[in-house]
Amino acid sequence: MTRSLRVGLVVVIFALLTSAAFSQSKVTVQPADKLAKLLPATVFLDGENVPTQKRNSSLVELQNGKLLLTALVDTAGYSSSYQEKYIGTIQSQGAFTLGGKDFGPGSYGFGRVKATEGDKEVVSLCVYDIGGNKLAQIPMGKNESLHPIRPLQIAAEQNGARFYLGPYYLDLAGK
Repeated sequence: MTRSLRVGLVVVIFALLTSAAFSQSKVTVQPADKLAKLLPATVFLDGENVPTQKRNSSLVELQNGKLLLTALVDTAGYSSSYQEKYIGTIQSQGAFTLGGKDFGPGSYGFGRVKATEGDKEVVSLCVYDIGGNKLAQIPMGKNESLHPIRPLQIAAEQNGARFYLGPYYLDLAGK
């Protein structure tokens, strides 16, 4: 085998391995029909069965091959404190990272907290276990150029995904 043929073969093998590694690290948004099959009509949060919002939900397959489902919940008729605490749910088959915080497989509720620091608005996502215990409060970034703005969405990015609440986001990845 000539030297140029060996070099060419090494380059082809390296390209194939790199391509396979990148394709496995991609988060993929799942089709609406698959989401419709898996989205529960209600979720159990802090002792209540709360209806989910089909129009504000998303299903993705993470890099680890596990599914992660998010949905806003309908809290009309619930107390204002409950409505502030829970605006949505995350259900995951596997471990994931959200905004740099690690979570295991399971079901979580989340809410959004807005605060002002000086002249800047700071928005954080609060994540709760299904018993209502706060697990994390994570400051969110803001994408000023996001259009259209939807109440909840997960957008696949080159190296993972972004979990969006309106224009505010956190990076999302499987573990």
